[in-house]
Formats: sequence, structure tokens, C-alpha cells
Amino acid sequence: MVRWLIVILLSIYVIAMWGVLFYIIRRGLGPYFKSKRQAKTSVNAVIKRKIGEQGFHSLSWQTETIRKLIVFECEDGVEREYDVPDEVWDWTEGGADGVLTYQGDLFIDFQARRPILNIDKAHERLIRW
Repeated sequence: MVRWLIVILLSIYVIAMWGVLFYIIRRGLGPYFKSKRQAKTSVNAVIKRKIGEQGFHSLSWQTETIRKLIVFECEDGVEREYDVPDEVWDWTEGGADGVLTYQGDLFIDFQARRPILNIDKAHERLIRW
């Protein structure tokens, strides 16, 4: 009798864990796949502000920028906020205008119309003291 009780409880535990795992995967990957199914869109946009969230690196004991967000003000009046890669973060500045390409909630690219004119600012961004 005790063996059957253990088998039943273990089966319920395994089924519950698979259910939790399925829920986590669906919840995490669902928005990604939903965005990937949408068409790529390009709009004219202006960088409204850059937000660099910093955190503490546990191995090197130094602060570092963990998340790089740029808020774009698009020509349709909508503000869109995206995590951007280092290349876009380093070579753009607030007020730059250009063409924003996105796919749903995913950032694809931003092509600025004008390059950075101040070489000292560009150098500071690239060496990241």
C-alpha cells in the first residue's frame, strides 16, 4: 500500500514539474515567437533618450552597463523602447534621427542619418573607462 502511495505522489510531482516547465517556456518564448511572425517595419525616428542600467559585476568587482535601452520617438508619434547592441549604443547619441527597423517588440537596426561629429565623445564611448 505504501509503495502505491509513493508511486502516485511521485507521478503527481513529475506531472506538476512538467506543467511548470511548459508554462515557463511558453511564457518566456511566446512573445518572442509572436514578434518573429510579424513583418519587419522601418520608420523614421529620433532618439529621445538613452538609458544605461548599470550593475555590479561579481567577478571583477566593478560596475558595468548591463542593459542598454534607447527610447525612439517615431514619426507616427509612438515612443518605442528597445534593448540595443553595443554598436548602436556606441555610435548614436540623443537627438540623432534616422531609420528604425523593428519586428514586433524586437529591435533590428537603426541607421542614423548623420555621423557623430565629436571624435572625443566617440573615443570615450569606445574605450569605456
